[in-house]
Amino acid sequence: MSAVYAYDVLFFFGAGASAPFGIPTMKQFVIDFEDLLSRKATDDERITYSNIKASLEKQLGKPVDLEAIFSVIEGVINYNPERLGFLALYCCSELKKPTENTVEVCKTLKKRFQEFVREKCAIPEDSFEKIGMVYHDFFNRFALELPAANTGERKPPYAWNNRWTLFTTNYDVCLEYYWHEVAVARIDTGFRFDADRNATFLDYSKLLREDIGMQLFKLHGSVDWFVDAKTNEVMEVEMERGRSHIGRKSKGEMMVYPISEKELYLDPYISMLLRLNRELQRKSVWVVIGYSFNDPIVREIFLRKSSAEKHLVFVHPQASQICQDRLQGAQLKLSLLEKKFGEDEFRQVNHQIMHKLIANPSGWTETPFP
Repeated sequence: MSAVYAYDVLFFFGAGASAPFGIPTMKQFVIDFEDLLSRKATDDERITYSNIKASLEKQLGKPVDLEAIFSVIEGVINYNPERLGFLALYCCSELKKPTENTVEVCKTLKKRFQEFVREKCAIPEDSFEKIGMVYHDFFNRFALELPAANTGERKPPYAWNNRWTLFTTNYDVCLEYYWHEVAVARIDTGFRFDADRNATFLDYSKLLREDIGMQLFKLHGSVDWFVDAKTNEVMEVEMERGRSHIGRKSKGEMMVYPISEKELYLDPYISMLLRLNRELQRKSVWVVIGYSFNDPIVREIFLRKSSAEKHLVFVHPQASQICQDRLQGAQLKLSLLEKKFGEDEFRQVNHQIMHKLIANPSGWTETPFP
């Protein structure tokens, strides 16, 4: 029997977990968005975007993604020298305040990006059945093939564990669709229904509670999170087959574009990161699907919580290279599966994930830390 209990598993989903359902990876986001700019953007928008991207890539010596580019755009819109940090101020030989025209161009780019993300993260109509099949097979294996220690639940043919915590950096609602519409299981996302206002609002205190059953934390926000125009509260809109519809007035989506550094110290960001920190400490098995560890803050939390007692089961087509590049120094039992999650042979891949966990509960290091 495996030494791992079902409740002792933490799940972490990156872009590769939603890619088989028609949601672009960050790499594809860049390609698609730049194609959109070439067809619909103004010359000023294209030039501003290209200049920011070229400058970042020159300084970093590597390609950058949309989150990096729009972090700069967000900073230009809300420019304040102190936000740059003292080291950045010191390193800048010539610090120029953005012109009004540059700010306006960045605002239009930001709006275009928000609309682009909303469109790209809507689940394609032909993907709903596949979401059900892939996640049914995936989650049932963990719920049924590992000892449950009296915390598992079943609603045949679906099974889960009430002590599971799921984290994702994805903006889409593939996971919510599976749990709410397919498995019809309760998974808490931190929201509470307000009967008086007939709307669902984010309750920050719930993000820190550990006694409310299965929980899902969306570290980078969601296409179904909006900011109420009157109260500034975060509300979760009703989803219709993966697409959001909203009747209340809002200021726009919440966290569907890169956030500024200072906001990481505010709710809901800090509470979700705190829960990630806690759960990595509590859970002995970390199952990471399709995540490339690009986010430096999330990556640092993983590194700091790594130890010889932790077992990382990592599924990604470039798992070995990612470990070499971004997880150096981690003290982990490590099982790698260089496969695409959710592809045509998804049951075989899911079986291999469980085999690595059950057959080798102590884990092993294959090549990532020479």
